[in-house]
Amino acid sequence: MAKVKVKELEIAYNLRGEGDTLVLICGFTMTKEMWGPLVSGLTRHFQVLTIDNRGVGETLYPAGGFSIADMAGDTVGLFDALGIKKANVFGVSMGGLITQTLVLDYPDRISKAALGCTSHGGRHAVQPDPAVMVTLASAADPNITPEESVRKFIPVLYSERFIQERPDRLEEFIKVSQRYLPTPEGAAAQMQALSIFNVKRRLGEIRHPILVITGDEDRMMPPENSRLLAGAVAGAKLCMIEGAGHSFFHEKPEEVCRILIEFFGRP
Repeated sequence: MAKVKVKELEIAYNLRGEGDTLVLICGFTMTKEMWGPLVSGLTRHFQVLTIDNRGVGETLYPAGGFSIADMAGDTVGLFDALGIKKANVFGVSMGGLITQTLVLDYPDRISKAALGCTSHGGRHAVQPDPAVMVTLASAADPNITPEESVRKFIPVLYSERFIQERPDRLEEFIKVSQRYLPTPEGAAAQMQALSIFNVKRRLGEIRHPILVITGDEDRMMPPENSRLLAGAVAGAKLCMIEGAGHSFFHEKPEEVCRILIEFFGRP
């Protein structure tokens, strides 16, 4: 882990591998340690940059609230500090919102972008089933232990088949998640930032090669959101990972790695 000063923040990051830079941008309260085996596969082909977004992990929560645009600005500031002129980007969930902002507001700094399990935001985005929201609310109960909180997220992050067949991988996720739990302030600020995001009207401005990718059993961010994104961006490619949930990149890292290498590696 390394840190670099970007304006008022010290951004924590890891940089591994060689070749063209591929930036992995985390989702809500996710940290750079939570990408799992995907990173090792990608570093055989790219220089992979993973980042703790502001408010979580080792990038501390700054005073006051912040926006998705602020987090996109942090990423570009990190590019500048590391001498990265242009990069490919893969963002998941909230990271997909940051990625859309990067493509729209910093088009000269992005080569290609993959939008994972995400949406354009706003009232036209497809919302999860109410039962999912109940689960998320119960996981935020301050009266339960950190482990109980993480375990409550499992049914909305992973497919039922993965939960049944890979308890070992789930236990690994639970351990890492507990180790890097966000502060309540950092989590609340990220939630506020993503809750007001909406670029639906700007999607027609995107001219970059775009891959939209998600699990077809995603309960947290219904797959219809990916179909809407792909339909609104000229030339976008849609990829559905069969039998995978919101954390499709954890469930099927080899398949996702292959798809990303093919997308980012071709001219």
